[in-house]
Amino acid sequence: AATGLRAGTPVVAGLFDVVASAIGSGVTSTGAASIIAGTWSINQVITEEPIRDPSIFMLSTFDPVRYLAIESSATSAANLEWIVREFFEHAPPAGASPFEICSELVASVGPAGDMPIYHPFLYGSQQNGKARAGFYGIAGWHTRAHMLRALFEGVVFEHRRHVETLRRAGATVSQAVLSGGGSRSAIWPQIFADVLDVPVTVARSRETGALGAAIAAGTGVGLFADFSSGAAAMTAPDRCYQPNSEIAPVYEQRYRLYGEINQAMGPLWDRMASERMSD
Repeated sequence: AATGLRAGTPVVAGLFDVVASAIGSGVTSTGAASIIAGTWSINQVITEEPIRDPSIFMLSTFDPVRYLAIESSATSAANLEWIVREFFEHAPPAGASPFEICSELVASVGPAGDMPIYHPFLYGSQQNGKARAGFYGIAGWHTRAHMLRALFEGVVFEHRRHVETLRRAGATVSQAVLSGGGSRSAIWPQIFADVLDVPVTVARSRETGALGAAIAAGTGVGLFADFSSGAAAMTAPDRCYQPNSEIAPVYEQRYRLYGEINQAMGPLWDRMASERMSD
């Protein structure tokens, strides 16, 4: 009554936003990962048994016999927002989106062993809060297209690290549904498919969390028999991407190098943090 709603108005319990996003992406069963490339890197999979690993964030879901395992960090599309804000949005061609320009530049160069490596740690990393973002291996012939591709790849490499953590803990990831701002890029979803080496589908809805909440409301008032039925009725894929096996060895080598640089930089990031605190 305190809300001003009319008597008899149905009120349905809501969901944690990432759970709602999984449902709004159509991910309601095991095997598929819901990956959100937004401000945060959200990587979540449904399991039929709880993962008994204290390092994995576990949630109950819409189904009493299913659980959601989540790996996340502030290492995703916020990196592109930063580079656009600082270097691209002030002088784009008339009528052009700076984000579309970035995707076009990334598409103009392919993955290669001599590309720079980028760590997407503008806000630290899950492994080390003192970590910082950085480009490694820049040469005089590299262009802004190479730098942007390194950034796009670095974001996906960190998503892959999260997905591999889930797999080691026992989760199955045979495909992925991508949502969030990064999914709107014309090139980023293909990089996700290639780096993760699984088929990637882009969710049609741009607001998967809101759609998941709507599915919850429909289920609560009896429009759908259950959440899976609601998701089947209200979600659909937009675009589908298959991994390119021909470039898999290049990405594998670059991902390993990404991890090795991460480990090597750890002590230096600690020193840098100590010096900041002493100023």
